[in-house]
Amino acid sequence: MSEDTSNALQTRSRSGFSPFIRHAASILAMIVFITIGLLFLWEMKTLILVIFLAILLSIFLRWLTDHLQQRTPLKGIWALFTVVIALLAITTGAGWLMAPAIATQVEAIREMIPQALNELQTWVAQTSAGPRIFAELGEIDPARFFTNELIGQLGGAFAGGLNFLTNAALVFVVGVYLAIDPAIYKRGLVRLVPMHYRARAETILDVCTHQMIWWLLGRLLAMAAVALFVAIGLWILGIPLPFTLGLIAGLFSFVPILGSIVSFLPAALVALLLGPEFILWAGLVFLGAQAIEGNLLTPLVQKRFVSLPHALTLISQVIGGILFGLVGVTVATPLAVLLMALINMIYVEDILGDTTPYSDLVEKLS
Repeated sequence: MSEDTSNALQTRSRSGFSPFIRHAASILAMIVFITIGLLFLWEMKTLILVIFLAILLSIFLRWLTDHLQQRTPLKGIWALFTVVIALLAITTGAGWLMAPAIATQVEAIREMIPQALNELQTWVAQTSAGPRIFAELGEIDPARFFTNELIGQLGGAFAGGLNFLTNAALVFVVGVYLAIDPAIYKRGLVRLVPMHYRARAETILDVCTHQMIWWLLGRLLAMAAVALFVAIGLWILGIPLPFTLGLIAGLFSFVPILGSIVSFLPAALVALLLGPEFILWAGLVFLGAQAIEGNLLTPLVQKRFVSLPHALTLISQVIGGILFGLVGVTVATPLAVLLMALINMIYVEDILGDTTPYSDLVEKLS
C-alpha cells in the first residue's frame, strides 16, 4: 500500500468522511453562505441605495468644507456646520420664494394636460394611420385620466411620500455624520484588506472619491444649464409656463439621457396646445440644451474625471430601473461610475497588469 493511500485512509478514519465528501461539503456550505448573503443584501437594497446617496452627500459636503477651511479661519466641525447651515438656508429660501409660483404653475399644467390630450387625439385622428390606431386601442377619453377617483388613487400612492421623507432625512443625517470625519471610515475600510494591499486600497478610495465629487459637480452644473436654457427657449417660443417646465427639465437632468426624455413629455403636451408644430420647436430647445451640456459643459468637467460612455450610462439606468425601480434609475449612473473605477483599478490594472485612464488620474492626484 502506498504512502498517499495510507494517509488518505488515516484521514478518513479520523474524520469519518473521505476528503472528497469534506471538500464537497465545504463548497456547499460556501454556496449556501453566499446565497444567504445575497438574499440579505437584496432585502436591504433600499437601505443600501439610501446609504450610497448619503455617501454622495458626505463627499459633496466634505469638498465644500475643505474649500471653506482653505479660504477662511473656520476649521473642523465649525466649517462643516457653516456649510450645512448655508445649504439649508439657500434651499429653504429658494423653496419659500419659488414654492407658491411653482405650485400655481404645476396646477395649471395639470389642468392643461386633459386639453392637450384632446388636441393630441384630434391630431392623430386626422393622420392616415389615426383610424387604425384608434381601432386597435379603442376610443380614448382623456378626461378619465383626471377624474376624482384617479386623483384619489394617486393621493393614496403619494402617501408613500412619508417613506420618501424618512429616507431623505436618513440620507441627510448619515451624510452629515460621514462628512464630520471621513478619515475614520476610510481607515476602517482599508483595514479590511491585506496589509500588503492597504496603500493601493487608499489610492483606489481616493480615486473613487475624486470620481464621485466631479461627477456630482458636473451633474449640478448640467442641471442649472439645462433649466436655464430650456426656460429661456420655451419663453422665446411663447410656450406657457416656461419657468416650471425649465425647472422640471433641470431636475430630471440629474439622470442623464432618460431624465431628459421624461422631462420633455410635459413640455410637449403644453406645446401641443399652441399647435403640433410647437412640439417640434420645443424638441429643438431640449436638443439644444442637451447639445450645450454634452459638447460644452461635460467636456470641461471630464478633464477632472474619467467619464462613462453613453451606452453604459443608458444600460446602467435600464438595469437599475428593472432591479430597484425609480431609486435605482436615480443612482444608476454614479454607481456605474464607481464600479467602472473599481473594475479598472482592481481587475484591469492590478490583476491583468494593463494600464487604464485611471493610471494617469492616480499620477495627477499623487
